[in-house]
Amino acid sequence: MHDTVVDAVHHAVVAAAAAAFVALAVALFLLWRKKRMGATTGTDGLGSSQAPLPVLPLADVERATDGFHSSRVIGQGRHFTVYAATPGLAAKRMRPHLILGDPGGRRFPTAVRSLTVPSHPNLAALVGLSEGPGERVLLVERAPAGSVSLEALLHGASAACTQKQLPVLTWPLRAAVAAGAARGLAHLHEHGIAHGRVRPCNVLVDAAAATSRRRPRQAARVSDYGLSAFLDHEEDPGLLDVRAEGDVYMFGALLLEMMTGRRWDSGRLADWALPLIRGGTIEEVLDSRAGEPADKVESRLLARTARVALACVGNDGRSRPGMPEVSAILNDVEAAYRRRDGAEVAKVREEDDGEGRLSGCLLGPGRSVHKTDAARPSGVNDTAIQGCSS
Repeated sequence: MHDTVVDAVHHAVVAAAAAAFVALAVALFLLWRKKRMGATTGTDGLGSSQAPLPVLPLADVERATDGFHSSRVIGQGRHFTVYAATPGLAAKRMRPHLILGDPGGRRFPTAVRSLTVPSHPNLAALVGLSEGPGERVLLVERAPAGSVSLEALLHGASAACTQKQLPVLTWPLRAAVAAGAARGLAHLHEHGIAHGRVRPCNVLVDAAAATSRRRPRQAARVSDYGLSAFLDHEEDPGLLDVRAEGDVYMFGALLLEMMTGRRWDSGRLADWALPLIRGGTIEEVLDSRAGEPADKVESRLLARTARVALACVGNDGRSRPGMPEVSAILNDVEAAYRRRDGAEVAKVREEDDGEGRLSGCLLGPGRSVHKTDAARPSGVNDTAIQGCSS
């Protein structure tokens, strides 16, 4: 009887000690996490309080992609092969030679593991990652079936695209794509993440939206955000300094490509287009494939969009607008097109009164700073803007 009581007391003490240890461990973890979240701030005032991306077992990813079978391939780039995984998800598998050829094994760094951001209709969000011997895989939200990159629509980037019936990028559709991409970038900045590689190949356009009169607000999705320091560190060390102002500059370059139909071409596009935009001769830079402006209202909408590009690329860092400001203007332009499609054209004129939103950042006569590197923010070069590397 005595031994039974002693055993019971002993077990109770052990259980209490274990419970206290677990409680202490949890408390310490929560305290560490709170301090880490409070100290997690990015460059240029960006900060993030999101939990790290979940790490999935590689075996589960292999099952979802049928062992990375070729029949599951839906896209290829210089760094990744993209596979259809579960419904709504895609697996971006890093090319093996990049992993095996790197002394560190290209293990996902903390900067990639912390790229968690709430879902948004204009974002192909990272939702998880997976690692194993010789394998690095990113899991991302899959764009709607039939989506194609803006690069392919503007420049016919790949031979595979010539086999598809690509939609014509009309001015209303370009307005919807520009507004959607701006919303996606503004959402990233709101949650402390700079994209770092804003370019047409990282904007996905829903082909169904091109044939829809309504042009849904998810017509464009921004993809491959936050990976520049991980993917480009060997080729361009300057890209390690990823800032929100760099995203704004590169978004302005993207807007110029959308308006002109021309490639960035190491900044030559800006050297040609910005003086014309500044001088008010917008019609000389417009892509003829989209057609002439239908009326004076559309001419004004295109002029507003061009001035946004001018503010993003032409201004110095102090006067460059933020993505929320850019997004607000482009949302107005998109809304004006929607109202024009379903209402009298005269009603759109009220949209032209919102130009004051950029009054503090539009380039004045003495503020022209785009001459080679003058307007370019630190950490951004023209190689970062042109070409598709993912």
